[in-house]
Amino acid sequence: MRAFAIPLSCILILASALSHSLFAQNIPLTREKNILFDKYLNSAECRIHTSIQPLLNTPELQTIGDSIMKSFGKVTEKRKSKGEIAVNGIFASEGELEKSTSMTKDFLLEGGVSVSAVYKNKLAGNFTFLSGNSSFNSYFDTVIKHSSIVPEIGSAYASKQGYSYQYFSGYLSYSPNKIFNLQAGKDKNFWGDGYRSLFLSDVSNSYPFLKISTTVWKIKYVNLFTMMKDVTASPFRNDFKNKYGTFHYLSWNATKRINVALFESIIWQGTDSNRVRSFDVSYLNPIIFFRPIEYSLGSSDNAFLGASFKIKVGKKQHQEFYGQLILDEFVLKEVLAIFKKLAHPFDPAIKYGWWGNKQGVQLGFKSFDLFTLKNMTFQTEINAVRPYTYSHGSVQQNYGNYNQSLAHPLGANFTESVSFLNYRYKRWTAETEFLYAIYGKDKDGINYGGNIFESYTTRPKELEYGNKFWQGLKTNLFCTRFKIGYYIVPSADLIAEAGLAQRKETNSLEHLSSAFFFIGIKTGLMNRYNDF
Repeated sequence: MRAFAIPLSCILILASALSHSLFAQNIPLTREKNILFDKYLNSAECRIHTSIQPLLNTPELQTIGDSIMKSFGKVTEKRKSKGEIAVNGIFASEGELEKSTSMTKDFLLEGGVSVSAVYKNKLAGNFTFLSGNSSFNSYFDTVIKHSSIVPEIGSAYASKQGYSYQYFSGYLSYSPNKIFNLQAGKDKNFWGDGYRSLFLSDVSNSYPFLKISTTVWKIKYVNLFTMMKDVTASPFRNDFKNKYGTFHYLSWNATKRINVALFESIIWQGTDSNRVRSFDVSYLNPIIFFRPIEYSLGSSDNAFLGASFKIKVGKKQHQEFYGQLILDEFVLKEVLAIFKKLAHPFDPAIKYGWWGNKQGVQLGFKSFDLFTLKNMTFQTEINAVRPYTYSHGSVQQNYGNYNQSLAHPLGANFTESVSFLNYRYKRWTAETEFLYAIYGKDKDGINYGGNIFESYTTRPKELEYGNKFWQGLKTNLFCTRFKIGYYIVPSADLIAEAGLAQRKETNSLEHLSSAFFFIGIKTGLMNRYNDF
């Protein structure tokens, strides 16, 4: 399949179409957009549940958006009719020089269109199509060859340039009143306040969904029903297997500065060689916890529980602490065993590090207008996930979609520290990222718990106990990136960027190092992660 080509002049004309703020339309899941809104959303006066993304473009958010556009020097136009349609071009063109063992050139070329509409502030919709034909750096090329997937996009097809690929998303949104919002379509979701999410992230391809959001008092409750694809056993792309997921998220603004939330999800497989199974209506229950339902069904489906928090601090300078805890399995006796071992380190009878201790944790901090410098933002975050978390005995029931994780791109068996310093002055923006991670790779064909697409039944028998972070081939990853950009058309998220990046991956068997220089122009559509 070949990607179509769109003349640059046509795309720039489309991208220059100034889109209006549309009520009940989702704010795009892009870091560039989040940074613009973050300072306003994390003030003590804001009551929006920021951990449920994409955010619904309510009148409050429209007011914030108008303020942001004014800071770019643009005066927003007031809506004059009950209905509106906006057509925006999507475009990305980037050249990259990579210096590793030799000097190579890569080129990203993508084009498409996004159509949005709204009617009477209640009914809205969006349709997005993107097509690309690109070559990628050595690391991404290795990932694509291994998974047959362009990260965040979907299936990769070999072409003369490298790979061609297509991406579709879209949804209908209906808000009958201020309490309910219903959405159906094919898109991504992100639940959390951090750069990463251990609950549900936008790392994988889009997927069909039905979402019901209920907002009452200080509480927002979301029911999300999805259908995803397992492609681990489909090297020829003709045997994609259906898998299904149901997700619940309950967010409570306990005070004007404190938010706490509960999360639960379950993933189950569709038809396989042993049985015929479709969407299980038992999991449509919007209230009760899934773990009791799962046991009542005699099921071994993949269930998760989680909790999160956010605390806003500061008055003149807004700051925020946030975090997540994810539980794949939790047996208190096994968790406490590590403390028994610490108390009695020489007692050989104490077994600890059970493989089923599958948990993850996130802790993060944001500071806005750092050093009282307007639009200077700092963010730092730590993530850690134990071995075998997110995996399952049935590969079809792992916590992934289209060969990519539904949570963290590193999967499991890792610790990570990632920090950002971002600054914007009028239409100019600059950002620096520093990432350091340690993770354990599989070694000599042994499943050490890092690859969530491996069945945990393939773990070594000797690893029933004694499991620990970074087991297997201990690997260090260091990524750094600096980029500077200029918003050509702020309302269409059309930005020109240039920057430098470096990626180093080292372990006892190999040392991989690459340096990059990139320059390009793009419109915002989705997050594209290059740091894993």
